[in-house]
Amino acid sequence: MLSWRRVSAAMLALIILFVSPCRAESARVRINIAGLGTERCDVIETGRASKVDVMKWVEGFWSGLNYVAAASGQKQSIVDTDLIITELEKACRRRPSQILATAAWNAFLALNEK
Repeated sequence: MLSWRRVSAAMLALIILFVSPCRAESARVRINIAGLGTERCDVIETGRASKVDVMKWVEGFWSGLNYVAAASGQKQSIVDTDLIITELEKACRRRPSQILATAAWNAFLALNEK
């Protein structure tokens, strides 16, 4: 069986495969991202999106990651929305210039290791 780390990049690529194009920030993998995931972490503070809209996008993204995890026999990240948003905000504080999809991906990995 493949480890979570080895499958993680491929899983994300599978989830995003069918959405509209926007290149994600990754030196190793080119990924198409849709919706608010293409916005920088400061999207809420600048007023370009509400916190509710960001939460909805992240919940959908997270659900997609869990869907692929379950379909590929990997561990799902089963946490409540408040914890997801807290971890997303931490990721955004560490690198405010990153896009939300990258911050959400890093939050998913961080919470899935616990």
